[in-house]
Amino acid sequence: MKRSEFRSDRSSASFSGTMRAALMAGAAMVALAAPAAAEGQLVLLVWEGYADDSIVKPFEEQTGCRVDPIYVGSNDEIVSKVMSGGGAADLISPSNDTAMRLVDAGVIAPVDPAKVPSMADFMPQFRNPEWLMKEGQLYGVPYGWGLIRIIADADKVPADTDSLGFLWDPAYKGQISVWDDIETLYMAARYLGFENTYDLTDEQLEAVKAKLIEMKPNIRKYWFTTGEMGTLMSGGEVVGGSSWEPTLVELWAAGKNVIDVKAKEGRGGYSDSWMIVRGAEENECVYPWLEYVSTPGAQALAHKVTGFGYPNSRMAAELDEETRATYERLGMSDSESLANIDWWQPVERRTKYLEIWNQVKAAAQ
Repeated sequence: MKRSEFRSDRSSASFSGTMRAALMAGAAMVALAAPAAAEGQLVLLVWEGYADDSIVKPFEEQTGCRVDPIYVGSNDEIVSKVMSGGGAADLISPSNDTAMRLVDAGVIAPVDPAKVPSMADFMPQFRNPEWLMKEGQLYGVPYGWGLIRIIADADKVPADTDSLGFLWDPAYKGQISVWDDIETLYMAARYLGFENTYDLTDEQLEAVKAKLIEMKPNIRKYWFTTGEMGTLMSGGEVVGGSSWEPTLVELWAAGKNVIDVKAKEGRGGYSDSWMIVRGAEENECVYPWLEYVSTPGAQALAHKVTGFGYPNSRMAAELDEETRATYERLGMSDSESLANIDWWQPVERRTKYLEIWNQVKAAAQ
């Protein structure tokens, strides 16, 4: 899925022409390290942006492997296709809150890191992430990632704000907008100091609900797409809330004085990974692809398409100067800035969380 154009269970980012120009225009052409020669076919069950021609064609030319993508719109679709065998895929790209579900089901083969040498250049958070590790084995290669940003208008909110608390400040009555998603439950749980974000007890969920209902006088709108959030911020209708990288980039490009609040309570984050469907380990195109998409040059091409973060620490150096400056401003090339990320995990009681979120939205202000 290209988050810039499609709504899914995980994201609703929507790039405008201005934002795409600011984030992607003029990306440098880079020399890609040639993967090992191979011939054959590689079937990807994948978000659309990850199989863009600008990424796939160089790989096909260098290896002789033909890449055939099967596009999906949600993690649930990936799980359904892999579990049923209907997708007949070699590689898939699920998010970190879905990956271990597939590993536990026995449908994913472990990765041999020695066959993906470019992983040595990954930022520490992405070399052996917990969402891909089981019994000492690695079950995927991290790829595109992003954070749920907390943003604020620095002309109206103190520029040194470092806490989620400003979202509840009565001074901002009717001037806050947050995501219409259970991630907002996670956010409130972090603010309340609950460490088990993705496995909250009934008592904790009630506390989260009460805290979010307390926020309602401040809510101008629960946004569904980041395009909505960008419009609210640029028009001065709201002074802050939650969003994604594209909103920040668009607002910065428009000259808005908007800050990326690095909340001390933590921020949510997702990471997609390439995973080998069991039975595809011997496909001679699998490891050449995994190595190719792990190189800084290939990840720079991917960033040009998606705008997401990528794990190779050398990727930023492959971007043109303007794009690299924005990437670094977002903290995506600095592993230290990612130290306080509450990476998404499976939520066993997702139905209960959704019930609580719906009760929050239905509650009177």
